[in-house]
Amino acid sequence: MIHTIPYFDAHCDTIHRCHTAGTPFRDPELRAFYDAAGDLRRSGGHIDLERAGGFARYAQFFALYQSPQLVPEGSSMPEQGILLHQRFLREMEENRERILPCRTGAEVDEAVRQGKAAALLSIEGAELLDCDIRRLDTAYDWGVRLLNPVWNYANRLSGSNAQQPEQGLTAYGRDFLRRMEELSIYVDVSHLSDAGFYDVASHAKRPFVASHSDARAICPAVRNLTDDMICLLAEKGGVTGLNFCPSFLNAQKDYPGTAADVARHAAHIIKVGGEDCLGLGSDFDGIRTHAELPGADAMPVLEDALAKAGLTARQRDKVMGENVLRVYREV
Repeated sequence: MIHTIPYFDAHCDTIHRCHTAGTPFRDPELRAFYDAAGDLRRSGGHIDLERAGGFARYAQFFALYQSPQLVPEGSSMPEQGILLHQRFLREMEENRERILPCRTGAEVDEAVRQGKAAALLSIEGAELLDCDIRRLDTAYDWGVRLLNPVWNYANRLSGSNAQQPEQGLTAYGRDFLRRMEELSIYVDVSHLSDAGFYDVASHAKRPFVASHSDARAICPAVRNLTDDMICLLAEKGGVTGLNFCPSFLNAQKDYPGTAADVARHAAHIIKVGGEDCLGLGSDFDGIRTHAELPGADAMPVLEDALAKAGLTARQRDKVMGENVLRVYREV
C-alpha cells in the first residue's frame, strides 16, 4: 500500500547510527542499539528505505552527527564529519534507484516526480566543522542546508540546553550565524541554550528552524520550546519539528510514548504559533523507541492521532510535510 500523505522529517540520526554500527562497545545495550541499524536500505533501527518506500512523498533531513564521547582514539570531530559525509554519499550511491540527494526544494520535487525518496543534509553540532567559519563553505558544498551550532555541549559559538545554558551566542557565534545566512544554510536552534535562541531570534535575517523540539508548556524538558519561543520562531517564518522522544513528550518516568501525546504537543504549538510553524522532527535513530511510533512506517498512525486531536486535513498535510518543504523551497 502506498500512502498519499506527505512525509518530510527535519531530523534523524540514521547516518550516525549506520556509521557507528560494529563499534566494539563494552556496554552491551549501546552495542545492540548501534548494531541494529544495519544500513539505509534495510535495518532494525527506526528508518530504512524499505519501510519508507510506502510513501509516495518522502523527504528526510539526515543529520551528520557524532557524540564527542564516541570519537575513536586518534580521530577528531572534523575527521568524523568527513567520514559521516562519505557514509551518506555511499548510502546514496548504493540506493540510487530509491533515493536522491537533494540541495533545493526543486530537487525534492524532482525526486518525488521520479518516485524516489529525497535526502537532505544537516549538521548537528558545529564541532564537526571545528566551529570554523571557513569550513561552512565546505559544508555548503556537501549540500548541508540546516546546521545546529551546538549539540549537548557548549562550544565557542554558544551555550547549549545542557551546558552553560546562560551563555548565548558569542561574538564569534554571531559572525558564524551571519555567514550561515549568506550561504542560505538555516540555523537550527533545537539544542541551543535559551539565551542562544533569543540571540538567534534577534540577529537572524531569515527564518530559522527548531528541527526536533516539542512544547515546554506541555512537558518541561529544556530541549522543548516555550510559548514565547514558538511565537518568535513563527513570526520569523520558521518551523519546529515534533520530536518523538518519550521524555520530551511526557515527564512521567519510563513513559513509553503515545501518538496522542505527540498530537497534544502539535495542537498546542498550532494554537500558540499558527498552523504554518509546525512540522516533523522525529529524532529517529537517535532516541529510544517510541511505543506507538516505532519507525518511519508508523506515520499513518500519527496522522490519525492528529485528526483525532482536531487538526483539519489541511493542517495535517502542513504538519506532516508541507511546512518544512515550504521553508526549504526558499533555498
